[in-house]
Amino acid sequence: YIVKQLLQKAKDSALLAIEYYNKPAVSFKSEGFIVMICIAWTAFFHAYFLKNKIKPWYRKTEKGKKPRYNFITEELPNGHKIKDKKWWDLKKCVKEFFKDKQSEVPVQKNIEFLSGIRNLIVHRNLPELDASIFAECQASVINFNNFLERYFGEKHKIDMFLSFSIQLFQSPINFLEASKNELKKKNAMEIVEYIKSFRSTLTTDILEASEYSFKAFLIKVKNHESKDALALRFIEEKDLTDEQKENLKNRGIVIVKEKRIDDIPEQFSLTYKELIGRLKKEIPSFKQNKQFHQIKEKITSEHPELKHTRKLDPNNPKSPKKDFYDPKIIECFKKMYSRKEKM
Repeated sequence: YIVKQLLQKAKDSALLAIEYYNKPAVSFKSEGFIVMICIAWTAFFHAYFLKNKIKPWYRKTEKGKKPRYNFITEELPNGHKIKDKKWWDLKKCVKEFFKDKQSEVPVQKNIEFLSGIRNLIVHRNLPELDASIFAECQASVINFNNFLERYFGEKHKIDMFLSFSIQLFQSPINFLEASKNELKKKNAMEIVEYIKSFRSTLTTDILEASEYSFKAFLIKVKNHESKDALALRFIEEKDLTDEQKENLKNRGIVIVKEKRIDDIPEQFSLTYKELIGRLKKEIPSFKQNKQFHQIKEKITSEHPELKHTRKLDPNNPKSPKKDFYDPKIIECFKKMYSRKEKM
């Protein structure tokens, strides 16, 4: 029960962080965002540890078979006292969670970066540098959503509640230029220096990783003649011509190719969600109901080569699983549905 509560707290805190950042009337967006996203990550880690039978509480001593934990006591206005174990803080959670996950270092460094700023802004004003640390904030949200899916299952993702925010940035202030003015403000120097020094300690691989800092380039385009054209969409690297790639490169833009999960064979290119989308387009009578699940089970049992199941966390025996499908399975569905219609 407590795992469920902590997970809900984590999700709610992340959504509040995003809502705070996207509010146009808020002056210091990053302050509120960073505080709430740090709460979200802390609750997420506590839920993860308890789910996996790890007790996230500080011990009085690491020795002895029977652990003795540190307790903290809070006194209520009526004089009553509440005693509870001292939970691991975010720094300790990060250390314990990532100690055996070398491939996740960019995510770890992203959390450490924001956590460090959170500690500094408790007694200081954060300089108005929202645009300069936006990439780290955006990466943290994407990482959080991905970790929800990987360690608790797809149903806990929060991206279904979100959309792209409307932007007014046309020429955001460069970090170094902004620093000159911000340094004149009281208590701003420590935070600006922290940002510079933290980034300087990172390797090139981490700095370039989208899990540490997520950056996108928006290009203003002419209004499309179709009234149904999307106002915003992502273009894949494979859809660009060589000339377009070169033009972007000349503007200092590095194109990121879609990253495939290493242990999934290339032919399994459809996720469950993408499979449903294709079936809705290609089979007029398709409905995602009990009949569909029966047909899917029959097809995958007769043709197991069309489905690939992967653990989201290969190192965790209790990890949720995710299915991937070979596009050839679409033809099997068409044949099965045509038979049903003739009956």
